[in-house]
Amino acid sequence: MIHFSISRSEYENDLMELIRLFDSRTNEDLTLHADYSRCGDILKVCLISDKYPNFKKVQSFKIAFADELERKRVEKRYLKIAIYRTLSFLTGVQLPYGCLTGIRPTKLFTEIEASPEKYGKSAREVFLKDYGVSLQKTELVERTVEVQKPYRNTDGAYDVFVFIPFCPTRCAYCSFVSLPIDKQRKLLEPYTECLIRELEQTKTLIDSKKIDIRAVYVGGGTPTSIGAALLDKVLDHCHFGAREFTVEAGRPDAIDAEIIAILKKHGVTRISVNPQTFNQATLDLIGRRHRASDIYAAYAQTKGIFDVNMDLIAMLPNETLADFQRSVDIAVALAPENITVHTLYIKKGSALKLGGYDGGDCDTAAAMVDYAYDKLTSAGYEPYYMYRQKYTSGNLENVGYCKKGKGCLYNVDIMEEDTSIIACGANAISKKCESEKNLITRCANYKEPLEYVKNIDAMLKRQADFWNFDREFTHKTDK
Repeated sequence: MIHFSISRSEYENDLMELIRLFDSRTNEDLTLHADYSRCGDILKVCLISDKYPNFKKVQSFKIAFADELERKRVEKRYLKIAIYRTLSFLTGVQLPYGCLTGIRPTKLFTEIEASPEKYGKSAREVFLKDYGVSLQKTELVERTVEVQKPYRNTDGAYDVFVFIPFCPTRCAYCSFVSLPIDKQRKLLEPYTECLIRELEQTKTLIDSKKIDIRAVYVGGGTPTSIGAALLDKVLDHCHFGAREFTVEAGRPDAIDAEIIAILKKHGVTRISVNPQTFNQATLDLIGRRHRASDIYAAYAQTKGIFDVNMDLIAMLPNETLADFQRSVDIAVALAPENITVHTLYIKKGSALKLGGYDGGDCDTAAAMVDYAYDKLTSAGYEPYYMYRQKYTSGNLENVGYCKKGKGCLYNVDIMEEDTSIIACGANAISKKCESEKNLITRCANYKEPLEYVKNIDAMLKRQADFWNFDREFTHKTDK
């Protein structure tokens, strides 16, 4: 275990995430103490360890910043670089993403790519030489950034996100605000009614401010699990003239002819039919409660009607590399427009976490995602968006792959954080992006569905205030 301390606590939480990544890959028992100071534009970092007698490493960096916020970002970045280099030397461990701990490596790469004069080198060089990212992962990020360029938001349009937090059952890896529907049926209609009120307010906001909508994304949970009648009512209020309309159908046991008819009626362009795995033993273990054959049946009903995404998860419990390879091979043979490969994220509160599953070994995780990349790209799929999460098996990534011209606009927007999003429903977080100021502000609804229902009036006012929107029409409705 690495026992880390730092003379000042300003960046301690962020730096501890880097320490944790090393801890997950080594059994070393050592201490590391960091001290740092800044004199003008020189940041000096001193690192002391008991690994070797009198070990002391001093690194100096020339830094530049325009304001206090940027100063903190730059200092933290170079502290990570210094600590990463030192721990790599002391432990012999090199992490696939080097000293990067953030969620959005593609966003960072794009920012560096846009300001080469600021960094004095290309984004590729910064990733490889400064951040210590492996050549393989640097090339993945670079390729993803290039592929997603046609999908980037260049005209200031907004997105709308709609959250329906109900599922047929709760999967063992899940810790989302997603409720097993059999235990929450009394909440379905009140939640739907409140969601429709928020969507009505959103429609008036969009019309009054003449906002152009790029994408509507109805997510969950499993939105189709609420049944055709309620889904019909919700989708009836999701017509905002968007170029892309996604509904996360998700679970094959929540897709039938009636649901498909409702999706077609409302002009949905894109859905998900998510296997996670084609291994029946794993489906049973993680609580999916449907047959692998149901995946094929659901996909056959939707293929050719919608663009389809399929999710797969690497490192599900008890799965071997061969099991995962089989799932990838089947998904590629089915040939949906999108295949998203997630590396298992061990979430707090999930059944897997509570049961003690640690995500398996790093080498197997790496072999799985490498196989997926090779298989998918050789079959004509390209990586078009990606992100990373804490507590992911092997400290790896999640990658969305698409056939040519079939990338999801909303997925790119949410990951690259360059698009304002009007978000509706429990646990939904609206986001206002001001690119010229490099500023993002957020407005969160109540997290739990019951609290959302109880406080819908407060939610409507909060969202109206956030968007600087005159709520006169809702006041009349309330009367």
